[in-house]
Amino acid sequence: MEHKTINAQMLAKMFKQGTYELNRNKEVVDALNVFPVPDGDTGTNMSLTMNSAVEGLSKADFETVDEVAKSISKGSLMGARGNSGVILSQIFRGFAKGCKGKKELNSQELCLAFKDAADTAYSAVLKPVEGTILTVIREIAEKAIEYQEDSLDIVELFELLNKRGEETLARTPEMLPVLKQADVVDAGGKGLLFILKGCEDVLKGHELSEEVLSKTASAQSPAQSFLRTEDIEFGYCTEFIIETNKTESEGLGLKTAIEKLGDSMVFVQDDDLIKVHIHTNNPGVALEEALKYGALKKIKIENMREQHSNIIEGAHASYEQENVSKIPYDETFGFIGVSMGEGFSDIFKDLGILGNIEGGQTMNPSTEDFMKMIEECPSAHIFIFPNNSNIIMAANQAKELSEKDIWVIPTKTMPQCITAMLEFDREASPADNYELMLESLSSVKTIQITYAVRNTTFNDMAIEKDDYLAVADGEIKDVGKNQSEVVLNAIEKTMTEDSEMLSIYYGADVSELDANDLAESISNKFPNLEVDVFYGGQPVYYFVMSLE
Repeated sequence: MEHKTINAQMLAKMFKQGTYELNRNKEVVDALNVFPVPDGDTGTNMSLTMNSAVEGLSKADFETVDEVAKSISKGSLMGARGNSGVILSQIFRGFAKGCKGKKELNSQELCLAFKDAADTAYSAVLKPVEGTILTVIREIAEKAIEYQEDSLDIVELFELLNKRGEETLARTPEMLPVLKQADVVDAGGKGLLFILKGCEDVLKGHELSEEVLSKTASAQSPAQSFLRTEDIEFGYCTEFIIETNKTESEGLGLKTAIEKLGDSMVFVQDDDLIKVHIHTNNPGVALEEALKYGALKKIKIENMREQHSNIIEGAHASYEQENVSKIPYDETFGFIGVSMGEGFSDIFKDLGILGNIEGGQTMNPSTEDFMKMIEECPSAHIFIFPNNSNIIMAANQAKELSEKDIWVIPTKTMPQCITAMLEFDREASPADNYELMLESLSSVKTIQITYAVRNTTFNDMAIEKDDYLAVADGEIKDVGKNQSEVVLNAIEKTMTEDSEMLSIYYGADVSELDANDLAESISNKFPNLEVDVFYGGQPVYYFVMSLE
């Protein structure tokens, strides 16, 4: 099938089918996480970004490619999640520049639009890293410029560009040592190629129906405190543990049955236990399915609509009271933080972070999530704490879009946020507070304990699936079968002669008794450390520890 030009209708179909292809393969992209931890989320972030990008395409009839590209650019900009999603939104922003004023795109104009896409994405990143999605889009654009004057059929052109993208992706481990060490290609680049494959399929006449495309939409974004109670689609947060004799492959049958009942699903099978978390309107049906696989050991069902209503009412009540926290949410200073786990959320509120966004690793808030929270904050000066390296770009993108006075503190962990807030000085200027908080970040070392999701080798450490992993500030410190030993080794490898205090925040799957036992073991081995234990309630990570 030959095409001399791309019109508005076709471009819209290309973006929709590109989204379909990415949604269908997002778990493949997630699995390319460099670290073998259970929260790889590049594919999920890109999928959610694309879903936001194409949402507006079904709400209007477009007559020009300019209009379609603007809609995609705006949707992806507001829906961007994680670094990969933000970069993807900048790629589309550049592509829209290339489509400006055009009713249709011929092959020459398409080549220039790819060049604009690559240039815009690169300029949006302070320190571009080669071997990433940026390299993939740049080399695709360079190939496009080679063919700019050839007036190729667009189908043939797209085939050539996608081939260049595949070749570039295969070379990313040679450009970025961390990819080679983990034996993976770049996840963001892989996600981009899934999108472009969907676009190519449309050009070749392999179009899917609107009904099929609409069913592939990814999970909804995580609930935020500004969500209206009546907008909560699935009302019951349902968690349970099953003792089972099923194999992992057999356990997938339960996963398939449960995930149809709602969203925000987390499914972990560990030896003879299966742990499930899902938001659903039918918790009874979920439990009935679970009983087919074994005995229920622990069940927790919470009415999220009722909880949300109480939270909103409580937030308004707190706002009206004076001295409700150490740092009130007032006309001068406001604070927005991203937290994962009810324990951390409560700690943040106690510190005065009343603009709370639920999220973190695996649940990266979007640019729009930040924008909505910024608009709700009445303060003249607003400080934002992303608390994850993969959320900083979205927070900064919101800062650029907002007309308010925004200060993004580039916190990569929740303990860094806590330390930064303790440095806040109400009598100081916003600029001075920014410097105080920024300086405090270097005094905190964060250790996180989780488990491995695949066999691999990293920094000469042999890692087996289900091993305990200790990750400290982006580096795997220790791995092993014994959780306590892994924790103690990680502390020893991370602490310095100046380390005086260790704060342990235990997660949703850890009991207070086990956390206190661990604290005692730490105190015995490191008697000079002051050890405190707090409830964090975070998923995925058994412990988050702050060493100062």
